[in-house]
Amino acid sequence: MDVTRFRFKTLQARLLVLLLIPVVVILLVGGVASFWYARGIMLDQWNESAVVKLQRAAHYIEMRLLKPVDLLNALFQASERTAAIVSPEQVTGFLQVMEGVVSAEYAPAAGSQQSFKEKVMPGMGHMDRMNADMQQGMRFFRSKIASVSGPSYQAGRDGQTVTMRITLSGPSGEILGHLAIRMQFDYLLKDILALGWWQSDMACIVDETGTYMAHTNMAMTDRRSLGGSDDPLEQAILKNMDSQSFGTVASQGHPPDQVAGFYKLDQVPWTIIMFADGEKILGPIVTYRNVLALGIFVLAVLVLILIRFHMCRMVGQIQQLSTKAEEVADGDYGAPIPVESRDEIGQLVESFNDMVKGLEERDHIRNSFGRYVDPEFARTLMNRPEEGQLGGSRREAVMLMSDIRGFTRLSENLGPELIVALLNRYFSHMIEIIQNHHGIIVDFYGDAILVFFDPLDEPLQDTAWRAVRCAFAMQEKMPGVNRELQEQNLPDLAMGIGIHSGQVVVGNIGSRTRAKYGVVGPAVNVTSRIQARAEKGQIIVSESVLEKVKHRVAVIDSAEVDLKGVDHAVTLYVITPESG
Repeated sequence: MDVTRFRFKTLQARLLVLLLIPVVVILLVGGVASFWYARGIMLDQWNESAVVKLQRAAHYIEMRLLKPVDLLNALFQASERTAAIVSPEQVTGFLQVMEGVVSAEYAPAAGSQQSFKEKVMPGMGHMDRMNADMQQGMRFFRSKIASVSGPSYQAGRDGQTVTMRITLSGPSGEILGHLAIRMQFDYLLKDILALGWWQSDMACIVDETGTYMAHTNMAMTDRRSLGGSDDPLEQAILKNMDSQSFGTVASQGHPPDQVAGFYKLDQVPWTIIMFADGEKILGPIVTYRNVLALGIFVLAVLVLILIRFHMCRMVGQIQQLSTKAEEVADGDYGAPIPVESRDEIGQLVESFNDMVKGLEERDHIRNSFGRYVDPEFARTLMNRPEEGQLGGSRREAVMLMSDIRGFTRLSENLGPELIVALLNRYFSHMIEIIQNHHGIIVDFYGDAILVFFDPLDEPLQDTAWRAVRCAFAMQEKMPGVNRELQEQNLPDLAMGIGIHSGQVVVGNIGSRTRAKYGVVGPAVNVTSRIQARAEKGQIIVSESVLEKVKHRVAVIDSAEVDLKGVDHAVTLYVITPESG
């Protein structure tokens, strides 16, 4: 029994593992997948937001940086429409009064008329000077912006400034001169500083070489260029800047320590970079991760408790089945196992109970009514409780006995194997016929068969007719039996049958360990004596049987004989089925 318990414990552990592991794996896979999905969404949202902010900042810088260019274009277009002459001094004057402009200087190109004027001016007359000024003004107001150089950053005593050089060309495309406009760097960042992200997150502006032009982190005042500290994140930013106009980069870690976004200005070779704390951005997803892990743990524990609860019940029922099976194997059927559920285990228990009930019924049939009783007729007997008890009752029944004629002499000439094969072939057909007519085989006496027919709840006339019909069927089967014997090179058989009815004791005869349903009494002996008078193929009945079936059979012969054990002569009748 200890081994059985150990096996069930092993089964319980195995089922727990097989059920719990898939549940935990599914929860973990689902949780990790949802975490990474939510993490990706939040990073994408930050990326989009960062790019929009950087794009807006770049627009503000370019807009302020190109205001002098827009002013020059407006002056040249207005001068051309109104034919007004605009001098370089007037243009620089307009530029110097613009917000954020520190200085504006015009330098004529070498070889231009202005340069010639400066060289010959001392020897000119008053009129010549006026004409030269007019000609120079005419050329300047008809000039155009040929190119705008990238702004250069300077940090000096005047603070941080940016110098932008504008090249002017004449109507024929010749270079007239250059405008150098110096602007305050803080003015360019004026609108950017008003953006919330500039104060709350670390940000910087670098030129095309990665040199810092401005930054918001005071701890980086000694830093001169991006990537100078060999920081992996800054190195990744520099690498992406070579191939992309804008983008985002994240550092290592889950969540990353930092994420950064960059955006290159279109008109200026500068790049704006914004840094943010990874935990700040991914704080909600980190919380979600922790809550998810806790939820998975709690759910796994709950599933474990539920599985163990149901598993113990299921394993307990299986253990009951095992114990019950051992008891049934020992012949102790006992009470059925209670069915505690309607699931598969409950159905198994119910099926097991049905199986045990069938085994018990089969054994009861075999023990109570013998092996050679038709199962349906045996169940009919079992519905009568008194028939299953040891002992019996006295009543009139019909007995039939058959015997093979000349079998003793035949067996002397055959070997034992052939005798057994011959009898088995003969008995198999006779037993089937007897069971079909609800006859109860009491016993086999060598080649003889003793059968009785119990009237139960039917009239005795019907019982006698059932016995006679059984005898007719047995004799009718003999030609077929002989054909089968001939195929096996066995000799033919001939059978005589005697039928008698009388008072007998019917019931279970034997002990509680082994009993047989049968009959005893003088009428059984009389049946044996009648059978001995039957010749090959004959069916002989007593007068008591003939009285019950005389309207259904034909009598072909009769004789009054003395039978051993009977104190008076009896009349016997040879019958056949009634013709027509």
